[in-house]
Parts: sequence; C-alpha cells; structure tokens
Amino acid sequence: MVVVTNNMVNGWKITAIIFIIIFILETAFFIYSFNLGTEMIEKENECAYNVCNNYDSYAYDDYAEICYCYNDNELQHEEYIR
Repeated sequence: MVVVTNNMVNGWKITAIIFIIIFILETAFFIYSFNLGTEMIEKENECAYNVCNNYDSYAYDDYAEICYCYNDNELQHEEYIR
C-alpha cells in the first residue's frame, strides 16, 4: 500500500513548474538563435550578391556589419550594411 502525503503532491507540482519554465526558456533561446543566424546569412548574401557582385571576392564582417569587396586582393569598395 502506497501512502501519498501532501508533501509528495506539492513536490510534483514544483517539479512540473520547473520543467515547464525550462522548456519555455529553451524554446525562446532556440527561436532567438535561429533568427540571429538567419539574419547573419541574409546580410552576407546581400554583401555577396548586391554589393560585391562585380568584384573578384568579398568579406563580410559580422561584428562591424561592413562588406569589403576585393579585386586582385586589393580592397576596392567597402559598405556598411544595415
């Protein structure tokens, strides 16, 4: 015979609330990181296809959000991407 005390019931409620909070935080972090990654890819694509399409190569600085365009390994153009 199993005796369920009031402390055991409250323990399960607290554990369930903790797991729900952890699940919500994990989901929010996943959505944030997915959106951040998508935004970075879009900016690099804009650099490659819209800004530096007439140059030999390009480099995109994620931190400064600047697109650098090169011809013959020399910097020819740079542009800030919003």
